[in-house]
Amino acid sequence: MTTITSLNRTTPPVANPATAGTYTSTNGATGTTGASSSTVVSLGGAADGTPAKTLVWENRTRSTAANLMARNFSEQPASGRLKGLGGELLKQVAYDGEDFSQTVQQAPGGVQAATYDMLVSPSQVSQHGMGDNQIALTVTTRSGVKVDLKLDAGDNSIAIEAHSDGKLNEAERKALGKLADAFQASIDGLTEDPPRIDLAGLTQFDHGALSSVDLKAQIKITPKETQQLEFHADATRRTVSFGGPLGSASIAVDLSQPASWGSKEQQAKALNKYLQQVDQAGTRGQGNGAMISMFKDAFTDMNSDYGTPAIAPRAITLTDQDRAMTTGLADFNASFAQAEVASNPARITEKDSFAYELSQKTSITGSSQLDRGISQQQQSHLKARYHAPVKADAHLALDLSPNSQNYKYVTIDDSASSTTNIAYDQGVLAKATLELQAHQSARVLTYTLGKLKDDHTTPSGKSMTRDLLSTLEPERDGLPALNDDERAQVLARINDQMFLQSNPYAIPND
Repeated sequence: MTTITSLNRTTPPVANPATAGTYTSTNGATGTTGASSSTVVSLGGAADGTPAKTLVWENRTRSTAANLMARNFSEQPASGRLKGLGGELLKQVAYDGEDFSQTVQQAPGGVQAATYDMLVSPSQVSQHGMGDNQIALTVTTRSGVKVDLKLDAGDNSIAIEAHSDGKLNEAERKALGKLADAFQASIDGLTEDPPRIDLAGLTQFDHGALSSVDLKAQIKITPKETQQLEFHADATRRTVSFGGPLGSASIAVDLSQPASWGSKEQQAKALNKYLQQVDQAGTRGQGNGAMISMFKDAFTDMNSDYGTPAIAPRAITLTDQDRAMTTGLADFNASFAQAEVASNPARITEKDSFAYELSQKTSITGSSQLDRGISQQQQSHLKARYHAPVKADAHLALDLSPNSQNYKYVTIDDSASSTTNIAYDQGVLAKATLELQAHQSARVLTYTLGKLKDDHTTPSGKSMTRDLLSTLEPERDGLPALNDDERAQVLARINDQMFLQSNPYAIPND
C-alpha cells in the first residue's frame, strides 16, 4: 500500500489532468496527483504481510512520477525500478513544463515513518547518478531549448531528474509528450534479461518541433558487467552504438539524400533482404543468437520510417527505372562483433570470434534531370572463428584432457558486393550495369587427441557483370519495345537480382 500525506503547499495544476495518477491520504481520502504539492511519502505493509518500509525522500514534491518511484521501490527488483518512470517523467515535463528532481531510498534502521525530519532529508538522499542502471534522454527543440531527463536506480535508491534550459512552447511540449511511450519502451527493452533494443519510436519524433533526440544508457547485467548504449537522431542522420558482455555494435544511417529513398514497400523488401544476409552470416560463422537478434532489432529500428522526404526544388528525381537499380533504403554503415571467447583451455590462443560489416553507399550525380547518373554499392564482410566437433552429431566438451581434444577449428573470411550504375545523356539511357561479387574462404584445422591432423582451406568465389541496356531497351537489338506490363516485370526482376549475394553459388551466370 502506498500512502501520501499532503503538506498543503500547492503549485499550478498539470496541463493535462488526464495523465495524473491517484493517491490515498492518511485520512483515507482519495484524489489525484495532478498538482505538484509538497508531500511525505511512505510505504505501508505489502499484501503478503511484509513489514512496512520507511523511505527517505530528497524533497516534498508530489507527482505521479514520485508515486511510481514509491511503488517500484517496494514492488520491483533493481532491474525493474525504472518501470514506467521514463515515460511518466517525460509526460510530466510535457504537460507541466516544469523542472523536477526527486530521489528515494530506504530509511536507516530504526527510523519511524512519522519522523518527518528523516523522511525528507536532501543531504542523506544525494543519490543522483549513483545507481547501477542509468538512463539519460536529451531532446533539443527547433527553437534551441534543451530538455534533459536523467533516471537511475540501484539496489537501495531510485533517482529521477528533469531540466529544461528554456521555456517550451505548446508545439514543443506536445511533441515531447508523444515521445513518452517510445522513451519508456527503450528503457524496458534495455532492462530486460537479456537486453533488447527498442529504438524505433525515438526515431519518429516531430521534426517540425524537435531538432534532435539523444539517449544514453548504462544497465547492470552482472556484478561486473554492464550493457551500454548511445543513440542519436536528427533530420540528417541516425546513429546507435551499444556494447556489453555479448559484444558491441555500431550503426549509422545517412538521411541527407532523400531523393534515393524508395516507397515504403521497396524499403521493407530491402530491409528484409539485408536481414537475410545477417542471418546467413550468423549461420555460417556460428554467431551468438542473442547478439545477432540485438543487432537485427537495432538495424530495423534505425531503418524504420524515415518520414516525408524534403527534396529541394529542381533536384534530380529518380524514375521507376532508376529505382529498380537501387534498394530504396537510406545509406548506412553497420557492424557488430562478439566478445572473443577462449573456449579451449588447452589452446587459449584459439579464440572463438564473430565480426560482421554491412554497408550501402549511393551517389546521385549530374547537372540536370536529363544528364543524371545513379550508382549504388552494397558490401558485406564476415570474419569468424569457432570450434566444432569432428562429426556433426558429436558433442564438443573441450578441457585439458587429451581425450577431449578431438575437434575442428574453423576460420571464415567472406566478402560480397553488389554495384549498380545507370546514367543518361540528354535524356537517353547511356549506361545500365549490374555487378555482383562473392568470395568465401573456410580454413579447417582438424585435431585428434590434441595433435593437428589436417589443415585444409576451401576458397570459392564468383563475379558477374551484366549490361542491362538491351534488357531495358530491346529495340536497340531490333526487338519490339517493352509495353508497360513487360517493363514493370523487367524492372521487378532487375530489382530482385541487384541485392547482395554472399553465397557465390547464388550468383547467376552472366
